[in-house]
Amino acid sequence: MRLGDMKKILFDNQMFTFQRFGGVTRYFADLMYNLPAGEFGAEIPMRYCENHYVTETYGHEYDKITFPRNYRLRRQIYILVNKYLATKAVKNDDYDIFHPTYFNPYFLKHVKKRQKPFVLTIHDMTFERYPQDVLIYDRTIPHKKLLISEADHIIAVSENTKRDIVELLGTDPAKISVVHHGYRMIGTPASQLFDRYVLYVGERKGYKNFLPWLSAIRPIFNLDPNLKVVCTGSPFSRAELKLFAKWNIADRLVHISANDAQMASLYKYALCFVFPSHYEGFGIPILEAFANGCPVCLSNASCFPEVAGDAGLFFNPGDAQSMQDALKEMLVSAALRDELRHKGLERSKEFSLEKMVENTCRVYRKL
Repeated sequence: MRLGDMKKILFDNQMFTFQRFGGVTRYFADLMYNLPAGEFGAEIPMRYCENHYVTETYGHEYDKITFPRNYRLRRQIYILVNKYLATKAVKNDDYDIFHPTYFNPYFLKHVKKRQKPFVLTIHDMTFERYPQDVLIYDRTIPHKKLLISEADHIIAVSENTKRDIVELLGTDPAKISVVHHGYRMIGTPASQLFDRYVLYVGERKGYKNFLPWLSAIRPIFNLDPNLKVVCTGSPFSRAELKLFAKWNIADRLVHISANDAQMASLYKYALCFVFPSHYEGFGIPILEAFANGCPVCLSNASCFPEVAGDAGLFFNPGDAQSMQDALKEMLVSAALRDELRHKGLERSKEFSLEKMVENTCRVYRKL
């Protein structure tokens, strides 16, 4: 039971069941476990969970099955059980505000029937901007459109995302509040893992622009024989490995599955972090780099100027020469790297976790 005027925020488990790592679940974990005590309480109905931020960062224990070994197969079991628990919780009516973590509208009729408000966070409009990259059976676009139209209020993680929602769906701007992501450093960096490297974080598909960027900077490998590109995210595919070999740079690409301490180390000791995407909703790795004293070299597209301000070295993600020149400038100028480290640390203060939580609570208080 709730005490006094404390509001209960019911979150669902959609993305926590789907993701083991990822910016969306990190955002929701940071929000749920840092709500101001006494004013808001959080509940997430869930039995099975292998999400890193819930189980490792915040130390909450959930059940885990060991068979089948493949997580994607185990996940199907988790989805069935956790969705049943979430639906039951929505029907039970013991909450004040519902905040789904993704766009399956299974809850909509139950929330509306009980006249409970629900808030929807939109991290980006990537699928809508790049529909050619969406699998034919994926229902995210129509589901998201439905929930945006039905939500009592929408949180956009950047002004750029807000503009996209308004432009693409005609949503009333007054219905949307911009709440930037926040970041808090986790743990202590591990010891240095690699020498002389550039860091790339996350997925590498399509709009992420990784392969065009890599192709553009290939001449730099000839000038800098010890330079490597260290990548996190999914392991390299066979197609990527074949391409690296064709370009004679296979020995310059390194993949690592890094924990929090290793990620902090990767940022701390990198010559720079590169972010060549054509589009992002926000770009949490920018904040990670800033907070860990890593110079940032990034696209001048999408939300990046909004997030990085004057604390990054920008390039045109559609111009190979621009991408090459920016990285070359970063690598040869220690003074530039030091300047950007200082500016990044200052810029990171504008994106604190506490500020993100408080601005989200302002939205809750309106409902």
